[in-house]
Amino acid sequence: MPKDTREPQEILAHIITSRVALTSAIFGLGVDELTVPGAVGYWSVKDVMAHIGHWEEVCMEELPIHLRGERSDKDYRDAVALNEQWEAGLQALSLQESIQMFETAHYQLFGLLATLQPEQWNGYVRAWVQGSTWHHFEEHGGQIRAWRQEL
Repeated sequence: MPKDTREPQEILAHIITSRVALTSAIFGLGVDELTVPGAVGYWSVKDVMAHIGHWEEVCMEELPIHLRGERSDKDYRDAVALNEQWEAGLQALSLQESIQMFETAHYQLFGLLATLQPEQWNGYVRAWVQGSTWHHFEEHGGQIRAWRQEL
């Protein structure tokens, strides 16, 4: 993947656009549709929302550590294994808890990103932001849209 050299404002705009597309893919679904397994693999849309919110929470934990010049003691390189590790706990959340995590984590993370100075947008920050925001939103938003077409 080529290095992202966009200005921070362009990245923030991309996050907004991809988040709107994701929420548009979810918009209008009823409780039964949000909670039925199978929207993304065997996950429900509720599960996807908790999954995305959780990764944004992790990003919110990791970026401040990096920005303080410290190294995290956690290893997030195997996302598949981590998703499997967290899956049962995230699926156990209620619909309301999943929505709250999805919304709150996003707004907290976006608030942090909006305060970063241009020089803080180094490769580490950009990689975390890409994986935890727009790339994630686009991936799962596309999956939800495809699932909705099958309904």
